[in-house]
Amino acid sequence: MNRQKKLAVLIGVLVVLCAVIAIVSGVQKHIDTISTVDEEIFATAESALTEVSWTKDGSSLKFTQTDGTWSDASDADFPIDQDKMSDFLDHFESVHASFIIENVEDYSQYGLSSPSCTITFTSADGSTTLQMGDYSTMDEKRYLTLGDGTVYLVDDDPEQYIASDRDDLMRQDTIPDYETLDSIVATGESAFTVEHHPDEDLTYTDAYEYYLSNNGSYKALSTSKVEDFMTTLKDLDRTDYKTYTADDSVLADYGLDAPAVTFTVGYTTEEDEQGSFSLAFGKKGDNCYMRMDDSPIIYAVDSDTYTDDIADTGYDTLRPDEVLSLNWDDVQSIDFTIDGTTYTAEKKGDTWKIVDDVVEFDDVKSAVDGLKVNEFNTETPAKKEEASFTVHLDNDSFPTLTVALYQYDGDNCLAQLDGTTLGYVSRSLVVDLTEAVNAITLGLDAES
Repeated sequence: MNRQKKLAVLIGVLVVLCAVIAIVSGVQKHIDTISTVDEEIFATAESALTEVSWTKDGSSLKFTQTDGTWSDASDADFPIDQDKMSDFLDHFESVHASFIIENVEDYSQYGLSSPSCTITFTSADGSTTLQMGDYSTMDEKRYLTLGDGTVYLVDDDPEQYIASDRDDLMRQDTIPDYETLDSIVATGESAFTVEHHPDEDLTYTDAYEYYLSNNGSYKALSTSKVEDFMTTLKDLDRTDYKTYTADDSVLADYGLDAPAVTFTVGYTTEEDEQGSFSLAFGKKGDNCYMRMDDSPIIYAVDSDTYTDDIADTGYDTLRPDEVLSLNWDDVQSIDFTIDGTTYTAEKKGDTWKIVDDVVEFDDVKSAVDGLKVNEFNTETPAKKEEASFTVHLDNDSFPTLTVALYQYDGDNCLAQLDGTTLGYVSRSLVVDLTEAVNAITLGLDAES
């Protein structure tokens, strides 16, 4: 190639490069200005607001505030949880940006040409709208604009606090906090009364606080079972509501004009104030419903939960499983009868003796404590007694307790306490007791 041809090629390449540079310079002639800051870009006070509205996930919501109370602008009957609304608005008291991007012309690169969420705050001074876009790819902070030509990167993403569903702000009927559960009165298909008597000598032990009350007589209940039942009531799902405008005219539609069961609960708060509330449960066909006091909200209740955890609640579901709950400090002696032979073990200080022989009693105590009823019933023993023992207590009101264990079948024995049948006790637990007693009485003279 001669010199003239080489020169022509070089001139052509130069022209192309100049054209490319010109094009690139034309495209990049505008560059956004980015600054690092820690600056409050928006602030509001709940008390100053008259309206807040937003659009998110295709859902638009608007709420108005009058005399300190928030309402749904399109449905004044909807029960807004005022605390939830306040907690939500707290996140907008002061919005801070960590980066400011100025001189923005192309909002699409920040996801702000079609914002994922828009929220408008209105007060007597006017309205301010926050538009939210994408996350930044490097540090996953939310892009946000106030429509002033500036884009901000905010550390605390406001969009995460904005509800898509109005129900997220709904007031639910909840069981109040209390210090002491004083009573539970059940009426309807299940009728019983539970009373709290922690300091009264209503039974042989201080292990029980709650009692089934019936015309002046008391039967001990399991503290954990009573408290678990209250937890069940507290934790019932209250998101599936059927109406929030219920009055007497519609109660029959939910079986609540004559509830299947109603629990009226009395309590005392930390401030020593007494209060009460009622939960009524209705049935309509296979469906179950719940209403608290005279609330306009009626909730659906899972039918299995109602059947297993609500309707069946009564003495047998709340009574203690243990045959005895002894305070061993109060035990003076125990008479064991095994295979027709009776041995008396006496407590002498910190030791146990049978006549003059010191015996190791820990396994016996564990076996006595381990006797538990696996199914309550009132059957009369039909077979021979397998083992029995009488506990002598340092208790003027309850000096003795007698447990008798009768053969029943290959898996269970029938247990009685002071002549009253409790129910079935696993045969293996009875075997544990007899073996523990035999271990300390082996070689002793029963008659002595």
